[in-house]
Order: sequence, then structure tokens, then C-alpha cells
Amino acid sequence: MQSGRSLGLAWFGFAFRVAVALFVVLTLGFPLFVWSLPRASADPGYADAIVALTGGEGRLLAGIELLDQGKGQRLLISGVHADTSREELFAAVGQLSARSSCCVDLGRSAANTIGNAEETATWVARNGYRSVIVVTASYHMPRSLMELRALLPNTQIVPYPVFPDRVRLSEWWSDPETTGILAGEYVKYLAAVARLGVATGFGTQAPPAPGAVVIESAPGAGFSSDSVAQGEGSTASAN
Repeated sequence: MQSGRSLGLAWFGFAFRVAVALFVVLTLGFPLFVWSLPRASADPGYADAIVALTGGEGRLLAGIELLDQGKGQRLLISGVHADTSREELFAAVGQLSARSSCCVDLGRSAANTIGNAEETATWVARNGYRSVIVVTASYHMPRSLMELRALLPNTQIVPYPVFPDRVRLSEWWSDPETTGILAGEYVKYLAAVARLGVATGFGTQAPPAPGAVVIESAPGAGFSSDSVAQGEGSTASAN
């Protein structure tokens, strides 16, 4: 009885020390995560295409500006709600250039960052792109790149961060809203690390291929609104 109790106490002590160590590591990791975030956008150069991930201010406009500058052949806006029309989406942007009018495709099936990566991987494979500029918020960029690179290991992915006004990276420790946003993203990042680690056998195997996604091609692009299954090389009507 005494030995069993001692063994139980030993296991409890071990579990407690592991929990404390994990807490310390995660707590120290948060400021490192914040300090690693980009503070400015650099010229991304030229790529085959551009992807803008919806979900925050400045992303759509930045993607369109890069397209108009000829930084990529086409633009995918990933994560557009099924009920949002093309006209409604671009209403806040103003008059579109001819290039933007013809060369912007809409991903309509992504509800989160995992879905963004699946839409992007399908779109990249369908068009045979080798390099992609990714537009999203600075704080969202690490998780986005991790998800994208897992599905596109042979594609060059160039980050182009934007900076929402409500997220004050230079004052993150003193601004409660910024701290909350960054803390939430840090937790999501750690969860993504764990999920991808399990899905890939911690780097020993490829992640599962994405399923069917819905991509609405720009008018006159040579494709219609369709449901595309990664790796199948065929399309079917979304209806």
C-alpha cells in the first residue's frame, strides 16, 4: 500500500513539473511569437499569382494593388462568403482596373485558415503556379504560411503582410485589444502546430490532400464557377 501511494505521488510530482515547465515555455513563447511578427511590408517582387485571405481590413485592397502592379498574373481572394456577390465584395474598393476585373477569382468554401490553405492549394494546382504572394494580416501570417507550406511544399510562398489599425504591434503589451487578439492567434498557432504534427506524423508523411473546394473564376477567365477536387484534374458544377 505504501509503495503504491509513493508511486502515485511520484507520478503526480512528475506531471506537476511537466505542467509547470510547459506553462513556462508557452508563456515565454508568447512574447517571442509577437516579436517575430513583421512590422513592415517589403516589395514582394514578382510571382506567378497572388492570394489574399479574407477576414481583416486592408487585405483585399493590398491584393488588388499588387495585381494592378503586375506582381502576379491572377489574384485569388480566399474565404468569400457564398452570399456575398462579386459587386458587393468590391464595392468598398472603388473602380476596378481592367486587370482586376478580368483576373480575380473567388474562393467560396473556406471558413477558416485551414480552408484558405485548401482553396489556395487547389487553385495553385489547377493553374500550375510555382510561386504565390500571400496577403494577410501580420499577426495571421505565421499560421497561414505554416498551413500553406504543408499543402504546397514545392511552391515558393512569399509573405506580404498588412497591418490593421486595431492591432498595435508596437504597443501590444499596453493595449488590451491588441494583447487579446495576439494571444488568441498564438493559441491558434500552437493548435495548428500540434494538428499538423499529428497529421504528418511529425514530418514523416504528407498531410491529407484537401477535398473539394468552390472557386468562382472571374468572367472571361476560361473557367466557370466550379467545385474542384485537389489532384483529380477535373471540375464539376457547384450546383
